[in-house]
Amino acid sequence: MAHAICAHLLYGFGALAKAMEARDHREDIILSIAHNCTVWLGNTLGEPWMGCVVSELDDVRDRAKLSGSRHRPGQLLERLRPGGKEDASSDFLKNVMRNYSCEVADGGSQPLRSFQWSYHRSNPCGQNSDRMEEMLNFTYFAGFLPAGNDIRSGFMTKTEALDACDADATCAGVTYQAQDMEFSTPDSKLYITLKSSAEGRTKALDWHTWRKLRELDCSTEAQQRRLEPMVLTVHVLQESPPIYLVDDFVTDDECENMVRSTLPKMGPSQVGGGGASSYRRSYSVNMVPDFEDEDHVITRLARRKFAFAREVAKYDVWEGVGQEPINAVYYKDDGDQYRPHCDGECNGRRYKLGSRVASSLAYCTVADRGGYTLFTRTHLKVVPRQRQLLFFGYFFNESKVGVPMDNGWTEHTGCPLRTGRKWIATMWYREGVSAEKDWEYWSHQPQALFGV
Repeated sequence: MAHAICAHLLYGFGALAKAMEARDHREDIILSIAHNCTVWLGNTLGEPWMGCVVSELDDVRDRAKLSGSRHRPGQLLERLRPGGKEDASSDFLKNVMRNYSCEVADGGSQPLRSFQWSYHRSNPCGQNSDRMEEMLNFTYFAGFLPAGNDIRSGFMTKTEALDACDADATCAGVTYQAQDMEFSTPDSKLYITLKSSAEGRTKALDWHTWRKLRELDCSTEAQQRRLEPMVLTVHVLQESPPIYLVDDFVTDDECENMVRSTLPKMGPSQVGGGGASSYRRSYSVNMVPDFEDEDHVITRLARRKFAFAREVAKYDVWEGVGQEPINAVYYKDDGDQYRPHCDGECNGRRYKLGSRVASSLAYCTVADRGGYTLFTRTHLKVVPRQRQLLFFGYFFNESKVGVPMDNGWTEHTGCPLRTGRKWIATMWYREGVSAEKDWEYWSHQPQALFGV
């Protein structure tokens, strides 16, 4: 019996080894063809390079006895394109082509056209001139502040805590746990912590945070500086669904502020289901815009990103507490990457209210080599420059409930980092969200309730 089991296991391992050997052989042939096509074309971009690889692969298929390539060139290319029905053969080919293209410094895809966009900020002074009288100079948030940045902690009433924070120039807010936002009596005391930073707020039941409002500079000079328009160059890489690359979208000062404040708080990035994964090798932390503080760097960036989505891409999205936070992502080690994925819908299903409709990435630090953004079903490649913004949406036309969404055009990957560092600020946009029905609410709703 034992001999029979060992023989069965040896046979199984032998079959697995042969399968792995055949897979390696197929990969070597594809990589050789990909190299030849790159030499002929001078790049790894778009339909010409994809078509070259598929055509050459068919020519050598019989000679190489390449198992698993049962599709004719036209059929295989259709499966690779957006809307194509992938199978094991086309998915294997797509990933080998992705891996090869990610290692080639070919300058990236060139724009179809370019134009100028002027961004105009609103004047917060006219809107919030009396805000310093509201809520004792504090604004409330139902949640807690992260560990660290403690000034002091102790048992005190809410009034005592707010007065102490208000009198301390280094205090940014207070946080505490209680079953009710208001204590049972004015003299009730709870364990309250004064914080020097109010960044990184996290929603949580029975936790409460009061953030100190910063005094708004409404001097003539400050208002003129805010209201001076930003004139930005927009490069159209794809018309529909839209893919735009914007020069100088963020400033050096904004990038320096965000990178400096986020790096100490970074943890391993998570995938959609929660938890770290080898599918996504990077470090990240959320940055929550504070729309009570118009001069805060995260608020400024969020408002600019949403204005671009509305005015240029024509998406009906509005900034506010119901939207997802901005996600700061840091790639620092050789091989850090994000495998091919979709941020939102890219299987052609119908749009549902409250779901993601677009993404944007602001590049504050770019790698010396590697770290490109590659759209894996079209081989549109972005080789970013520092301070650029990449925006892409998931709609072909106007965004309406029931309209079919992207069917593969926005599937993309963060290529492996090779040398240098990469830091990006990622934002996802949703329509129909509010403080009462925020992005988390819609993420847990059955599609049947609001999609057709």
